[in-house]
Amino acid sequence: MARFRYTALDRGGKSVTGELMAEEPEEVKRRLREMGYFPSEIAEAAQFALAQGGPRTGRGRAVSGTDIVLFTRQLSDMTAARLPLYRSLSVLVEQADRRSLRELVEGIRTDVQQGQPLSEALAKHPRHFPDLYANMVRAGETSGHLDAILERLAEFLEKGQRRRSQVVSALMYPCVLITVALAAVTFIIGYVIPKLQDIFAESKQTLPLVTRALLAVAAVVSKTWWIAALVLVTAIVVLRWYAHTPRGREAVDTLLLRLPLLGPVWHKMAVSRLTRTVGTMLAGGVPILTALEIGGNAIANRPLVRAAEGAREEVRQGTRVSEALTHSGVFPPLLVHMAAVGEETGQLPEMLLRVADNLDYQVDSTLGRLTTLLEPFIIITMGFIVGAIVMAVLLPIFQMSATVGR
Repeated sequence: MARFRYTALDRGGKSVTGELMAEEPEEVKRRLREMGYFPSEIAEAAQFALAQGGPRTGRGRAVSGTDIVLFTRQLSDMTAARLPLYRSLSVLVEQADRRSLRELVEGIRTDVQQGQPLSEALAKHPRHFPDLYANMVRAGETSGHLDAILERLAEFLEKGQRRRSQVVSALMYPCVLITVALAAVTFIIGYVIPKLQDIFAESKQTLPLVTRALLAVAAVVSKTWWIAALVLVTAIVVLRWYAHTPRGREAVDTLLLRLPLLGPVWHKMAVSRLTRTVGTMLAGGVPILTALEIGGNAIANRPLVRAAEGAREEVRQGTRVSEALTHSGVFPPLLVHMAAVGEETGQLPEMLLRVADNLDYQVDSTLGRLTTLLEPFIIITMGFIVGAIVMAVLLPIFQMSATVGR
């Protein structure tokens, strides 16, 4: 699945631009017609970015996710205070510290000043304001509750930002610990041990088996480390290239879901993102089919994207959301049952958001337990390796001391 950039005309004859995820351009045309647009130009986003010099602002510096979160929260607060939209954008331009963000908001303000709706002005910057954002704002403009929609968007983006920070923080310490441990062992085996080989050779005695094994490993590492480094770099380059091919992306996404410990965590994180996206959009008044389409594209895992697309197609044909999720076979029972309750009570958005919170809690608990267990495992493993190295070094020294004592 690729990202396509399109230019189209709406029913009023105005030109609109945006991006959609699809397998081929024909699918983009079909979906645009379903949205009421008349496509005039469709190209892959990478080609469009190359032709335009890349989707960056401010001397090549991209606007960060934190900037967008702050922009949304401030715009939400000023809109709730009944400040006119143009004046709110002018305040945000004055408050922007980074030039990239200031130029982005200035462009949006100019479009609004020329009479374009805020949603269309935002849709011109799909890198920073994806389909979810633009559709939510469009629903808020239609319903007359733009302030409430912006507040929901701000909460959604803040939770996503907080979620990423929690995951990075949970994995940072084990990764640093493993890296430092591997570097230390490589230095000892590749540099320190070969220096001791001459001392052991001068003793002219039979070395213990563990010492001979260590010296053999050290000789191989010191002579062939560059080959190992070259193989490692080549493997990384090839795997990255393969992961960007359709077949490779499919294989990587499938592997992530099947990993023994991290697979269930990855699956829950993807489903949580889907349910939070769909729930937020439904609460903002976005149609269910549009919400399922954008939510499915937000997963970024092909097997789950296909499942979401299948569920969306069933809903289009009149099937209930809970039944469509059941037929997919990949979504957890909690989501299916909560969706059924939400449909029966008319509170589907609230139920989906509760499922997302529950899944996030499960992910946090699992990552916490894995991190707690991984740290002592790494320490014990490194202690065993260092102990073996120390034993291999000290045994010949003890033998030499015993020989001298005689």
